[in-house]
Amino acid sequence: MKNTLLILFNLLFLNNLLTAQVAKADDSNGVFWKPIVEMDDKLYPSYVLANVNRNYLKDNDTPQDKKTYFGDSEGQFGIEITYLKLGPANVKLVIECPKIMETSSFSVYLNGKSSKYQIFPEIAYKWDVLTNIAQPFPVNVNYYVYVNDVLKEKQTKIVTVRSINDCPFIFIHRQKVIHDMNFMYAAYVNENHPVITNQLMPEIMRTGIVNSITGYQTNDRMEVLRQVFAVWNVLRQRGVKYSSLVSSNNEPAQKYPLVVHQFVRRPSESLASQQANCVDGTVLFASILYRMGIHPLIVTTPNHCWLGFYTNAQHTDTMFLETTMMGSSFSADQLETAKGLDVYSLILDRLYPDSYKTFLLAVKVGFSNYSKDKSKFLVDSKVKFLPENADIEPLQYQIFEIERYRREGLLPIISN
Repeated sequence: MKNTLLILFNLLFLNNLLTAQVAKADDSNGVFWKPIVEMDDKLYPSYVLANVNRNYLKDNDTPQDKKTYFGDSEGQFGIEITYLKLGPANVKLVIECPKIMETSSFSVYLNGKSSKYQIFPEIAYKWDVLTNIAQPFPVNVNYYVYVNDVLKEKQTKIVTVRSINDCPFIFIHRQKVIHDMNFMYAAYVNENHPVITNQLMPEIMRTGIVNSITGYQTNDRMEVLRQVFAVWNVLRQRGVKYSSLVSSNNEPAQKYPLVVHQFVRRPSESLASQQANCVDGTVLFASILYRMGIHPLIVTTPNHCWLGFYTNAQHTDTMFLETTMMGSSFSADQLETAKGLDVYSLILDRLYPDSYKTFLLAVKVGFSNYSKDKSKFLVDSKVKFLPENADIEPLQYQIFEIERYRREGLLPIISN
């Protein structure tokens, strides 16, 4: 009898203990959560700076339920909450990382009708800090979740803050949605940099190639081309040369999330170093042209990038320019082939023989590059759903109008 009572007592005690443990694990309305950092636990300063006025990352094409997603539609830091009891509650999320942001929070009433919610506060970034990040480093990001005014839990997540020069151009979301972000190259076009207005524009005028900077005002194709050549000539005089220095993380699309990025110099950095790879040179040239009122294009393929530009305000005529040839030298026979182009000017050839014919060769090569891949360029690839073992290479055949993305609110990434 005593043994039976002892067994019953032990079973009752064990049952009470288990009940207490379940209740403890299931407190605060049974809220369980995990921290989320979009873009594969990385923060790209270039992306958040350029897109502060745009809604791209989490637009209507992204798999997100508007009834269960709360906060900043472009949020990079947030949480995913699971309701086990399906009860309503007031939830507050606080995120701290003093090195890159001010303390940021978001409060919401959750009705408990869903088993999963996402909360992404609008982060108060320290913009001056992000602008000057020259190399990647790790930070600890602290997450605090309050349920009905009670602190549920604190979690810390290690995040890699990328360099301002790291340009993300492909992002595969954790829900297997491909975001084509090649447009981010356009964010490195900075037509407002003082070096363009205060130094390059006067230098262009002093060459005598143009009497004034008119953009499209003359409605003369040859005058537009003359202005573009004036930029080419000044950059050659400054000693800007092609440099194949590239840092990227072209990983295969075998894990999610995934971000593919490339190192891109800002225009002032290319001028200071006198070096530019294909993207750097295109960005530098596009910045100057856009400041002059000539509308540039950025042309990308999986392994290359070059410049395009409209020769009229109606955008009905396009020319291309291989900027990597800017500091190159060619044989006399090669230079002579430039005379065959319909835009050839005998006057400019006599005044600037090597520079001008090299420029025309770059025009010829730019058009040849475009013609070779013309059928591959995508028209609108903003979001693509990812099939198994998808190849992301086709997404990199793009042509971007700088003017379009400025209208949409894409900001230029500033530099000193």
